[in-house]
Amino acid sequence: MSALAADRVILCLMAAVVILSALFRPGPAGYLPILLVVVFAITYWLTRTWPDRVFYLVCSGTVLVVISGAASVWEGLVLAWMVTGVIATVMEVRVPVHDLPALLVACSATLAITLMIELANHVLLPLAVLWGTAGSILAVMAIRDYRFRKQYSGARV
Repeated sequence: MSALAADRVILCLMAAVVILSALFRPGPAGYLPILLVVVFAITYWLTRTWPDRVFYLVCSGTVLVVISGAASVWEGLVLAWMVTGVIATVMEVRVPVHDLPALLVACSATLAITLMIELANHVLLPLAVLWGTAGSILAVMAIRDYRFRKQYSGARV
């Protein structure tokens, strides 16, 4: 039996977070994030061979994060981290050991911003900014990895 891939583990954790939060949210508002996790998982499996897979994952993940963040800002933050982890795994972005402090600072900053959002009672726009920041970090890491491969492989990447 092979080990589970990191993106599949994150997908399962994402579903568990949404289902647990739906248990504590009365009414039909808890069902929409569950449906959006299913849409994200379907997008994940249907686009395996597509060259622009990351775009579709970002689109379905953004809707999931914003809708979940509208109900609970903490759920939105956790799902933003998880969607970013799935997309990073799909893009094969690896975090080297010397970049772990920077990743810790970025996660701490998003945690602090989320705390400010919770205290200020504004959700959608700052959460979209958080999601955009996470996407920008992934883009910078992907570009850096591309430049590294181009410089040291000797081949055209």
